[in-house]
Order: sequence, then C-alpha cells, then structure tokens
Amino acid sequence: MQAIEFDAHLKDGVIRLPTSYRHWREGCPVKVIILADDDEARQPEPRDTSRRLAEIMAVSRRCATSPELDPRDADQIIGYDLNGLPT
Repeated sequence: MQAIEFDAHLKDGVIRLPTSYRHWREGCPVKVIILADDDEARQPEPRDTSRRLAEIMAVSRRCATSPELDPRDADQIIGYDLNGLPT
C-alpha cells in the first residue's frame, strides 16, 4: 500500500488534492483517513437557509430594478460577419 500526506482544509465536505497528486492512482480505489487536531476541528455553525434565501432574493430584486443600459439583444451586441461568425 502506498500513502501520501498533505495538509488540506475541508470545504463543503470536499478535500482538494494538491495539483501534484491530482492524477495519482486515478480510477483506483483508495482508503481515506482524516486526522484533525481537536482544537482545530471546530464544526462550522449550521447555515440559516431561510435567511440566506432572503438575502439572495433581495439581491435578485435589486438587480431586477436596475436600469437597462443597452436595449439591444445579444445578437445585435455580438454582431455577425457575412459568414455568420461573431465579429
């Protein structure tokens, strides 16, 4: 059995491998053991989903009321040449 060791941080339950190990043993089963110091293993506070949704909706409403700065549609903004390719 081979082993590698590196320091990492959990984010949303995911551990990102360092670039040098991204393809190490790719496709092969591996065993994962996570070790954390007791004082560093604090659990994050659970997210208040209703508050987060309210914040997202507030941003959405603010964006919906912002003025339209360019009334052209996407095709007019991009523009196309005689061959139909974007210019």
